[in-house]
Amino acid sequence: MKKIVYLFLIAISVASALFFNSNKVSMADSGVGQLNRFSNVLNKKDISITSWNLYAREAKIKTSVAKVIGVYKNNFQNFKWTEQDNGKKIIGTFNRQFVTERIVVTSTGRSSSYVIYEISGTKWDQQTEKETKNLIKNSMENIFSKEPTFFTCIKGTMNGKLEGVLQGAKNDFLETFKAKKIEEIKEGAFVSVSAYTEQWNDALIANGKKINLQIAIREDKVDNSTTIIIGTPIITVEY
Repeated sequence: MKKIVYLFLIAISVASALFFNSNKVSMADSGVGQLNRFSNVLNKKDISITSWNLYAREAKIKTSVAKVIGVYKNNFQNFKWTEQDNGKKIIGTFNRQFVTERIVVTSTGRSSSYVIYEISGTKWDQQTEKETKNLIKNSMENIFSKEPTFFTCIKGTMNGKLEGVLQGAKNDFLETFKAKKIEEIKEGAFVSVSAYTEQWNDALIANGKKINLQIAIREDKVDNSTTIIIGTPIITVEY
């Protein structure tokens, strides 16, 4: 089966320009609250969480990568910093006990850049939630000058197939989130749907329609397992 890939740096860069956020909630809760919602849904369906990601991105800033990194290296001294693309992209990484942090600064010109902050992990529980909230609060104070756009994504697996066929499972998730289907991709034992739900206010515009939820379900007949990925407003990992 052909893989479908979202390159999150590109996707977030493009999508943020078309991002709508009416009724903003607190910075930490905007991402963590959605991860809690996704986690609860997967747990109730006996689907084991295998990974999750939370991204925060600020619109382009009129500062060079060199100046931005100078500040970040001072504020995040525990991070390991590496350069890519002849210094046009600089990545800082710090592996904590339960989560991993990444700061990616990318040049968009001689004196402008944008920043993506990522937190990721392999399990989601109360301890991880508490640590993530604290890290977001710290990043807001030491990374972003304005409120960023949040993207969240969670992945889970289960042995065997979901009850019912793929289309039935997809419809079950849409009903759970009270979401309306906007676009859909079907390919063998794989289905991906973009949808819109009024359960949260953030949304992107795709072909003139608002979307703020993506769900992908893939059945693996080799090991008899099913993988489910849920993202808002879009899925930002390979699947």
